[in-house]
Amino acid sequence: MSRRARQVPEGAGQDSFLDIVANLVGILIILIMVVGVRAKDALLAASRTPPPTEQVEELARAVKQVESETAALESDFQRLQGNLQQLAMEIDYRRRERDRFLQLIKTAELTLDEKRSQLTQSEQQQYDHLRQLAALNSQLEDLKRSQQSLKSQAPPSDVIEHLPTPLAQTVFGKELHLRLERGRLTYVPLEELVEQLKAEAPQKLWKLNQAEEITEVLGPQGGFRMKYTLRQITQSVPTRGGAATQRRIELDHFVLLPVRDDLGTPLAEALREGSELDTILAGERPKQTTVTVWVYPDSFDGFRQLKEYLFRRGFLSAGRPLPAGVPIGGSPDGSRSSAQ
Repeated sequence: MSRRARQVPEGAGQDSFLDIVANLVGILIILIMVVGVRAKDALLAASRTPPPTEQVEELARAVKQVESETAALESDFQRLQGNLQQLAMEIDYRRRERDRFLQLIKTAELTLDEKRSQLTQSEQQQYDHLRQLAALNSQLEDLKRSQQSLKSQAPPSDVIEHLPTPLAQTVFGKELHLRLERGRLTYVPLEELVEQLKAEAPQKLWKLNQAEEITEVLGPQGGFRMKYTLRQITQSVPTRGGAATQRRIELDHFVLLPVRDDLGTPLAEALREGSELDTILAGERPKQTTVTVWVYPDSFDGFRQLKEYLFRRGFLSAGRPLPAGVPIGGSPDGSRSSAQ
């Protein structure tokens, strides 16, 4: 016997689904309420929690500082207000005093005018002349006081020092040489090196048999070396027997080369008593010796100071300016120093 299929009523599945959805929504609502309550409790707990001790102390210090500054400002304000009141009282007193003096002057003038009107015409003229004389005397006294004040405030006069400048004369006597560069003064043994050159040059002439000129170096002496060049000159000389060839050796030029850059003594120290320059000058005769100064552009100001020093010592001086970087040198065609 066959069974009949069980029939499921329509809408039963949809009701179950709606029940599930309703349950889920209810659960979500409950969760949201729980989270909200916990958040509210956390906020209340946080609001009841006292701030850290460090923050409290910092705030207390800030409050004390503000209170101190406020008290200082109030004190300054009270002091300024008191000063203003005192100045106002002083101004008022001086104003009333001025008005009183003006009143006295006005009264005196009226009294004088009244008494003047009682005088005769000649007496009035004499009175007017006396008043004018008194006014002029008062003005004269004011001018004298102003003159004395101006004399006491007169600026000091400027003294311009100068050295007598005689006519320059060519140096032919004994000559001392100094170098002034970068503010340092150096004794230059030029005469001593020239004497060495005269003694050494004849010993080098054999080298000119193979060359037209030779360059040699001698020294050092006094911190300098002398670099010199010798050359030979061949020329034709007329004689009775005809033209003859003449060979001559001469100095072309020389330069002095310092052995180091820091030679010499600062000028201020060199001009002191007991210095090397003082010792050298003490052994010379001022009337027979000329001091030649080879000076560079960086020491022109110091040269004037050195010239004044030499003038006080009685020495004539000659300046030989040199461009920066150019060594001291000379040649047979060079010029001699001119001393003043």
